[in-house]
Amino acid sequence: MKPSDFMKKHPYNSIFQNSECETIARNIMVILSDTGDSFRKIELFEYEERRLKDGNYSIKEKQLFNKVNEYCVSEEMAQKFSKNW
Repeated sequence: MKPSDFMKKHPYNSIFQNSECETIARNIMVILSDTGDSFRKIELFEYEERRLKDGNYSIKEKQLFNKVNEYCVSEEMAQKFSKNW
């Protein structure tokens, strides 16, 4: 599976049981899909840059990004993040 495959469903009931974390994870998958559609660890500056462009970035995302990012580096980790994925 590729990041674009994970964008088809929202990662409800994630390990954090937090909708904001789930939204951050989905945002990361969108970025990965748009930048080659392969898994890799993205840096905070890349995330912030992309989110600032869409006009919906909040500074609160920074803290949540750090919790979620490690679960978006591979298909296996994404599936650990949410069984819905």
